[in-house]
Amino acid sequence: MKKLAILIAILLVPISFGGNEHEVILVTGFEPFGEWNENPSAMVAMALNGSFIGNAEIVSIVLPVDFNQSFEKIKDAIEKYKPFMIISLGLNGKARAIHIEKIALNIECNNGRCSFIKNGRLIQISPLPAFKICNELRSHGYKAKPSFFAGTYACNFIFYSTLNYIDENELDIKDGFIHVPPLKSQRRYGMELNDMVNAIKIAIKASMQ
Repeated sequence: MKKLAILIAILLVPISFGGNEHEVILVTGFEPFGEWNENPSAMVAMALNGSFIGNAEIVSIVLPVDFNQSFEKIKDAIEKYKPFMIISLGLNGKARAIHIEKIALNIECNNGRCSFIKNGRLIQISPLPAFKICNELRSHGYKAKPSFFAGTYACNFIFYSTLNYIDENELDIKDGFIHVPPLKSQRRYGMELNDMVNAIKIAIKASMQ
């Protein structure tokens, strides 16, 4: 009888087969580049790494400012973490507010040369509710605006390439891009890091609703 009781107890214990027990939100930022020896997009991403919003864990990675390497790193992270949402962050050195990007263009410009993804759509539109996110940020006292031009460099490239990859592979992933302003220490019109982190949390929460 004792052996039978032990066997029943073992059978009743939940079995874990590995994998994520919760959903994952992938947050990305970029390494420093050019005159920017600190990139707040990476700093915000890593500040959020390992935190939870509801039952969703934030997993953050920092991307090189290199077209091919950055996209490969995104694809590897999608395969590894199976996120239901991706929020990519980038620095807009002239921004005086948080920019919620809505449109990604099929163009990549580097060192004065521009190219396109063959057979790709002219534009990709983020499914994230840009206006709703902006309203939520403003209600918390943060400057925010929807944007319909993410540039033609690395930010736009990773934004478009990720949306295109999700589209081509029919993945159930929401993807969006947010430009943050410089740090207060970098420009007088900049933003404190803690405020950026809190603002991105609010943006993610609004995107999940």
